[in-house]
Amino acid sequence: MPDVLKAKPVLVTGATGRIGRIVVADLIERGYAIRATTSKPLAADGGEVDDLLEWRRFDFMTDDDWDGLVKGCCAVLHLAAELGKMERMQRVNVEATRQLAQACEREGIAAFCYASTVSVYGSGRKRLIDEASPVLTADRDIPSQYWALDYVRMYGRTKLAGELALRAVARQTRFTIVRPAVVVDISQIIGIRDWSPIKRLLGAHRHAHHIYVRDVSDAMIWLIVRGLAGHGLPGQVEVYNLAEDDCPDPRHIDFMRKAFAISHDRRYRSMPIPAVADWLHDFLRFRTLPLRNPLWRMRFSNQRLKEAGYRFRYGMAEAQRLALSTLRKTAGNTGAE
Repeated sequence: MPDVLKAKPVLVTGATGRIGRIVVADLIERGYAIRATTSKPLAADGGEVDDLLEWRRFDFMTDDDWDGLVKGCCAVLHLAAELGKMERMQRVNVEATRQLAQACEREGIAAFCYASTVSVYGSGRKRLIDEASPVLTADRDIPSQYWALDYVRMYGRTKLAGELALRAVARQTRFTIVRPAVVVDISQIIGIRDWSPIKRLLGAHRHAHHIYVRDVSDAMIWLIVRGLAGHGLPGQVEVYNLAEDDCPDPRHIDFMRKAFAISHDRRYRSMPIPAVADWLHDFLRFRTLPLRNPLWRMRFSNQRLKEAGYRFRYGMAEAQRLALSTLRKTAGNTGAE
């Protein structure tokens, strides 16, 4: 890997989030310096963990010293986002992303990786989705484009608007946009047992679209290093799906059956209903004719990432193995009967 990564820090926004915590740990393990942001108050000692990690308190809603935030860094991994509060999404997901990218251009940051989402595709007219597939309308809400709750649709629109902001800003920095599917750690894989009985009944048959958080971290670091190595032209914007929809046993019920066999936890017992019932349930919820595919019917291609030369370091098969191993160790304390 280029020496520049060890000579200058990598800025990681959203460093306390599900992906951010893993990215920070992975970078430290590889010996890289990090400047990590959080909107939470820092500890009295400044939040320092070791010589490789510098914490900066930075609130994307109110702070504006973007140049100072990126100054001296070689690259940016932009993970910070607002996922649930609609009144904050435009500012955090769009305006702050634009301002961060503009600061990177002014300060000569070489590489920028932006965590977007497969939600930008909405409910596709076709089942197979690649990076060239149609996306949502970014500047207004069209409910028929996405079978989802209001805040989920707005999240998808604002993350797409963040992508468009990068394209408008790009001049010298090499930008990479990644669109992860459903990012999970071991606890989220196991946590399906905490679903309500109705959700388990309706959702058991669904393709989970899971991608292991450690693979997301590894792929983003790989793409940043690739940008720093000079791949592509200055100002180029590349887009990649981060998905493993071709993994073995991709449905929720596949894992539930394995988990029940190990743990005997009744919460993993479920009988999948026909997919048509699930589709009818969506129709009744969203009052939309089934001319598009709900998320569980769509398949997200990772072919472009493979063609770039990347292979997932762990894979969902390994993540499920680790989850089952955890269940095996804790089977006596899970409420199993």
